[in-house]
Amino acid sequence: MLIGLMLMFWQESDLQTTPRYFTLTRMYEPSDEGAPLTLVGVNTDLISQFPNETNQATLLQSDEVKQKIQSAFDRDIQLLVKAFDKTFALNTETDGPAITKFSFKPSRRFAYEFTCVESDELNCAKALDMYAKELQSIRLEATKAGFANSIKLIDSLLAAKIAIAPSDLSRLTLQKAAFAQAIELASGEIAQVSESKYFGGETVRTVDWRSYIFGLLVGFVIGMLILFQFVVSDNKIRSVKGLVAATNYESFLGEVTLSDNLNSVELLAATVRGALDGQMRKLKLLPVGGDVVPSEITTSLGEILGTPVTSATGFAKLKAIDLAPAADSAIVLAVFRDSTSKTDLQQIWSVLEKSGNRILGSTLVSDK
Repeated sequence: MLIGLMLMFWQESDLQTTPRYFTLTRMYEPSDEGAPLTLVGVNTDLISQFPNETNQATLLQSDEVKQKIQSAFDRDIQLLVKAFDKTFALNTETDGPAITKFSFKPSRRFAYEFTCVESDELNCAKALDMYAKELQSIRLEATKAGFANSIKLIDSLLAAKIAIAPSDLSRLTLQKAAFAQAIELASGEIAQVSESKYFGGETVRTVDWRSYIFGLLVGFVIGMLILFQFVVSDNKIRSVKGLVAATNYESFLGEVTLSDNLNSVELLAATVRGALDGQMRKLKLLPVGGDVVPSEITTSLGEILGTPVTSATGFAKLKAIDLAPAADSAIVLAVFRDSTSKTDLQQIWSVLEKSGNRILGSTLVSDK
């Protein structure tokens, strides 16, 4: 569960004390520098910049502009530019009681959205300021080009050999002068109308408590699966029940506890005495899962039975001569708790029986 909790904590926060990235978004609205021309009768909705606003956004993201701005920073700056074009405007008019008229008219109102993604908040602010200046420069040239195209058209009309009423001639002259002044006054100005910041990525302080609970649950499930796998595949003898299952109940002589050996040895002696017959004069304890049976057990057991009791070496170190049967000797298998496998016990039992030795049974040796 602890591992699951830590993995979820690492997954959610990446052990960060600060956000992994920072996003700065600004909205800019350009000034409508053609609007004053309506004072001299010019329909400004029909005047377009060259290049137009959509292509201006494309130019702003060109490699040339990017390299120019990128040179001011020591790492890459990611920028996204979106142009919002409001092509039509909805007009509503009231004509009499309960009568409303709707109409559309052309509108060239634009807005630009700049988004910067970086690890440093200061870099983003500086980068957007530089891009805003580049956009202002691009818009200034495009605005002047649009006004200049209108002047060319008026010059063509005035130079053409067509009859023009004095009032129209006066109006065209006034409009030409207005366009010329508009070019002089043009600035390409854009105004920032909004700004939003976002710190992305979870940190140590922002990991949700539900993530911790999920990590604990995942760790609990995985831990239970591991425990179940250990229980199913565990082949060690860890209790009296396990020893009886590995041999049989009739062969079980009892349990010897080292921390309380006096009483447990008494009980073992009682069961051993009942299993011995009159011809048996010697008793050998064969350790299974250990090197040697503790001397306090062999000594106490021998004193109680009045029979010599010895301990053999561990089964892995036994030689053929050690397994030679004796008519007046019997063997008791001393199975050590938590260190003897069922497979080893059954193998040892089989070897002793086939070698002609008499096995009285088995006892479980525990240190607690």
